[in-house]
Amino acid sequence: MTKKRSFSHNSVEVKLEAVLQVLESKKSVIEVANSLNLHRDTVNRWVNAYKEQGPSGLENPYSHISSQPKNNSKKVKELEKQSSNIVHFLSC
Repeated sequence: MTKKRSFSHNSVEVKLEAVLQVLESKKSVIEVANSLNLHRDTVNRWVNAYKEQGPSGLENPYSHISSQPKNNSKKVKELEKQSSNIVHFLSC
């Protein structure tokens, strides 16, 4: 008997593996879900996301930390402009 894998967090690779098994290997969603120890709704959601958005649809937008939050980019640009103005004023 094959031991089922258990995932606490599903990487894009795991999601893609499941999706490709359904779409290319023509396995049923239930068969794939059972083989990966997942709920069939989870696999269905991944397949639909893949069909709509491709591989990027399998990424979790909340798991990637942006190097700079969107709220701060406007503030940073404003501060850079102020800094530039101060440097220009001091050089005169």
